[in-house]
Amino acid sequence: MQKLILVPIGLSLVRIAVLPFFFYLYNAGDTNFCLILFAVSVLSDFFDGYLARKLNVITRFGGYFDASTDFIFIIAIFTFFILRGLYPIWLLLLIAASFVIFLVSSLYAKKLYDPVGKYTGSALYIGIMLTLVIPSQATFAFVKYAFLGFFMVSLASRAISLTKKRAKKA
Repeated sequence: MQKLILVPIGLSLVRIAVLPFFFYLYNAGDTNFCLILFAVSVLSDFFDGYLARKLNVITRFGGYFDASTDFIFIIAIFTFFILRGLYPIWLLLLIAASFVIFLVSSLYAKKLYDPVGKYTGSALYIGIMLTLVIPSQATFAFVKYAFLGFFMVSLASRAISLTKKRAKKA
């Protein structure tokens, strides 16, 4: 059983492993191959959880490891985009803040229902895809302000969930 847990963890690591190739290909101007690596990363994100459930090797560590590799992948790519002048630094700070909020609130409440926050990674994946497919000022503006709105709604949703959980305990 311990060896089986390595399968979903290995799939999670794919997201980290593709980063140097992604950066190299983007610098070489080959966004088509960047899109392929991005698709591989998204598929690894889907299948790591699927296989963990199918192999019955779901662990708290695995869940946090999956989320951590998602955010390392996302933060690395947005840092790369910021260094290229596509996005402002405040966007990266919001991405980092959303991950910290996720970690802190997840530690505080083991089963926290946040209908918006659980889609943060997906929203950021969409932002990366749009940046690769339609690299224009309109896209960059849409991604940064859409994520700002998404972050604010997610923050409010998480605060409401925490408040309700606290009220039920009282």
